[in-house]
Amino acid sequence: MFNHILIPTDLTPRAERAVDIAVDLLKPTGGTVTLVHVIQTIQGVEFREMKSFYAELETRARRRLAALLARHTDATVAVRTEVAYGTPATEILRLSEERDIDLVVLASHPVNREEPGSSWGTLSYKVGVLVACPVLLVK
Repeated sequence: MFNHILIPTDLTPRAERAVDIAVDLLKPTGGTVTLVHVIQTIQGVEFREMKSFYAELETRARRRLAALLARHTDATVAVRTEVAYGTPATEILRLSEERDIDLVVLASHPVNREEPGSSWGTLSYKVGVLVACPVLLVK
Protein backbone atom coordinates (compact mmCIF):
# COMPACT_ATOMS: atom_id res chain seq x y z
CA MET A 1 0.00 0.00 0.00
CA PHE A 2 2.78 2.46 0.93
CA ASN A 3 6.14 2.56 -0.82
CA HIS A 4 7.82 5.69 0.55
CA ILE A 5 7.16 7.09 4.01
CA LEU A 6 8.45 10.46 5.20
CA ILE A 7 9.05 11.00 8.91
CA PRO A 8 9.75 14.60 9.87
CA THR A 9 11.43 14.85 13.26
CA ASP A 10 12.56 17.47 15.73
CA LEU A 11 15.10 14.88 16.97
CA THR A 12 13.38 14.37 20.33
CA PRO A 13 12.70 10.88 21.70
CA ARG A 14 9.07 11.15 20.51
CA ALA A 15 10.34 10.35 17.00
CA GLU A 16 11.40 6.81 17.97
CA ARG A 17 7.85 5.52 18.04
CA ALA A 18 7.05 7.15 14.68
CA VAL A 19 10.11 5.48 13.14
CA ASP A 20 9.16 2.09 14.61
CA ILE A 21 5.63 2.32 13.25
CA ALA A 22 6.73 3.46 9.78
CA VAL A 23 9.28 0.65 9.45
CA ASP A 24 6.73 -1.91 10.67
CA LEU A 25 4.23 -0.69 8.06
CA LEU A 26 6.72 -1.34 5.27
CA LYS A 27 8.24 -4.63 6.47
CA PRO A 28 5.69 -6.93 4.76
CA THR A 29 6.10 -5.40 1.30
CA GLY A 30 9.32 -3.39 1.44
CA GLY A 31 9.80 0.24 0.64
CA THR A 32 11.68 3.29 1.83
CA VAL A 33 11.57 5.34 5.01
CA THR A 34 13.07 8.82 4.84
CA LEU A 35 13.68 10.50 8.18
CA VAL A 36 14.06 14.26 7.78
CA HIS A 37 15.04 17.06 10.11
CA VAL A 38 14.47 20.66 9.07
CA ILE A 39 16.85 23.23 10.49
CA GLN A 40 14.85 26.41 10.73
CA THR A 41 16.79 29.28 9.26
CA ILE A 42 16.84 32.70 10.86
CA GLN A 43 14.67 35.12 8.92
CA GLY A 44 16.43 38.29 7.79
CA VAL A 45 19.94 36.85 8.16
CA GLU A 46 21.87 35.66 5.11
CA PHE A 47 22.55 31.92 5.17
CA ARG A 48 26.25 32.44 4.50
CA GLU A 49 26.55 34.65 7.60
CA MET A 50 25.42 31.73 9.76
CA LYS A 51 27.11 28.97 7.72
CA SER A 52 29.33 27.62 10.53
CA PHE A 53 26.42 27.70 12.99
CA TYR A 54 24.17 25.80 10.58
CA ALA A 55 26.97 23.34 9.79
CA GLU A 56 27.26 22.46 13.48
CA LEU A 57 23.50 21.99 13.74
CA GLU A 58 23.56 19.75 10.67
CA THR A 59 26.37 17.61 12.08
CA ARG A 60 24.42 17.09 15.30
CA ALA A 61 21.20 16.40 13.39
CA ARG A 62 22.84 13.78 11.16
CA ARG A 63 24.23 11.96 14.21
CA ARG A 64 20.80 11.89 15.88
CA LEU A 65 19.06 10.80 12.66
CA ALA A 66 21.53 7.93 12.29
CA ALA A 67 20.92 6.91 15.90
CA LEU A 68 17.15 6.89 15.35
CA LEU A 69 17.53 4.53 12.41
CA ALA A 70 20.37 2.39 13.77
CA ARG A 71 18.17 -0.38 15.12
CA HIS A 72 16.24 -0.71 11.86
CA THR A 73 18.33 -2.87 9.58
CA ASP A 74 15.56 -4.94 8.04
CA ALA A 75 16.64 -5.83 4.51
CA THR A 76 13.17 -5.19 3.05
CA VAL A 77 13.04 -1.57 4.24
CA ALA A 78 15.50 1.02 2.95
CA VAL A 79 16.16 3.78 5.45
CA ARG A 80 17.40 7.23 4.50
CA THR A 81 18.09 10.44 6.32
CA GLU A 82 17.92 13.99 5.08
CA VAL A 83 18.55 17.44 6.53
CA ALA A 84 16.80 20.42 5.01
CA TYR A 85 16.95 24.14 5.73
CA GLY A 86 14.06 26.61 5.91
CA THR A 87 10.64 26.68 7.51
CA PRO A 88 9.69 23.18 8.72
CA ALA A 89 6.14 23.00 7.33
CA THR A 90 7.18 24.42 3.96
CA GLU A 91 10.14 22.05 3.64
CA ILE A 92 8.10 18.99 4.65
CA LEU A 93 5.48 19.84 2.02
CA ARG A 94 8.18 20.37 -0.60
CA LEU A 95 9.92 17.10 0.21
CA SER A 96 6.67 15.13 0.23
CA GLU A 97 5.98 16.30 -3.30
CA GLU A 98 9.52 16.01 -4.68
CA ARG A 99 10.15 12.54 -3.22
CA ASP A 100 6.74 11.14 -4.26
CA ILE A 101 5.85 10.35 -0.65
CA ASP A 102 2.90 7.98 -0.02
CA LEU A 103 2.54 8.64 3.71
CA VAL A 104 3.83 11.17 6.24
CA VAL A 105 4.23 9.84 9.79
CA LEU A 106 4.48 12.54 12.43
CA ALA A 107 5.09 12.34 16.14
CA SER A 108 2.43 14.51 17.72
CA HIS A 109 1.73 15.82 21.16
CA PRO A 110 -1.48 15.15 23.07
CA VAL A 111 -4.18 17.75 22.47
CA ASN A 112 -5.66 19.59 25.44
CA ARG A 113 -9.35 18.67 25.20
CA GLU A 114 -10.30 21.78 27.14
CA GLU A 115 -8.55 24.01 24.56
CA PRO A 116 -8.40 21.99 21.31
CA GLY A 117 -7.89 25.13 19.21
CA SER A 118 -4.57 25.82 20.95
CA SER A 119 -2.95 23.10 18.82
CA TRP A 120 -3.88 24.58 15.45
CA GLY A 121 -0.55 26.32 15.05
CA THR A 122 1.52 23.16 15.53
CA LEU A 123 3.63 21.61 12.83
CA SER A 124 1.60 18.40 12.86
CA TYR A 125 -1.61 20.35 12.28
CA LYS A 126 -0.12 22.40 9.44
CA VAL A 127 1.32 19.35 7.70
CA GLY A 128 -1.82 17.29 8.31
CA VAL A 129 -3.99 19.90 6.64
CA LEU A 130 -1.68 20.91 3.79
CA VAL A 131 0.16 17.79 2.59
CA ALA A 132 -1.43 15.97 -0.35
CA CYS A 133 -0.79 12.40 0.84
CA PRO A 134 -2.19 10.58 3.89
CA VAL A 135 -0.82 11.49 7.33
CA LEU A 136 -0.43 9.28 10.38
CA LEU A 137 -0.10 11.08 13.72
CA VAL A 138 1.65 9.10 16.42
CA LYS A 139 0.99 10.11 20.03
